[in-house]
Amino acid sequence: MFYTRLSMNFQPKTAQPPRRWFLSAGLAAWAGWYAGSVMSPLASARAATLAVSTGQNIKAAPPMTQLVTDEDGKSFTLDSLRGRPFLINFWASWCAPCIAEMPSLQMAAEQLHPDGIDVVLISVDRGGVNKALPVLQANGVTTPRLGFDPKAALSREMGVTGLPTSFLLSADQQTCVVYVGPREWHEDQMQSEIRGFVTAASISSKANLFKAT
Repeated sequence: MFYTRLSMNFQPKTAQPPRRWFLSAGLAAWAGWYAGSVMSPLASARAATLAVSTGQNIKAAPPMTQLVTDEDGKSFTLDSLRGRPFLINFWASWCAPCIAEMPSLQMAAEQLHPDGIDVVLISVDRGGVNKALPVLQANGVTTPRLGFDPKAALSREMGVTGLPTSFLLSADQQTCVVYVGPREWHEDQMQSEIRGFVTAASISSKANLFKAT
């Protein structure tokens, strides 16, 4: 399985930063993820329960407040999409594994959408929509929702350190599964895994809401 580790400025043709940068960056990413988790103890507890019930590596969802733009230049945040489960895929035009899994993501989006599960592709290309959109069109990507994060603000906020990285988010955005590297998203095993998480998360959310009332 191939995976493109990101350099300091999210570009592949730059000089490698010193080793101490990787250590500090790793600690910073971990600190951000940890802060998001401890700020939401309910999400952490739910993640632990879901992990046991589904057998998946489920975590409390990271913060998702940074703005990205769509193909028309309109800004939105991922947390504004709350209410539907999403598969969020971070990619770039220079990331070969990202391009290789695009047909699979397109097929997965077609399979999952009728069940109320959407796919969002977030490009971290510094050229934004002008750089990324032609690549998507050339690879037949039409169904997923698109986002562009040219300054990598959202990517960093969510702790992305390499591409492709994907987050499967529950509808209430309290819990997620993180996938590092490409997957065959359209195959039966992945489809079952995605649907299983979404179903379990929905049941857990309704149970917690019932307890709260």
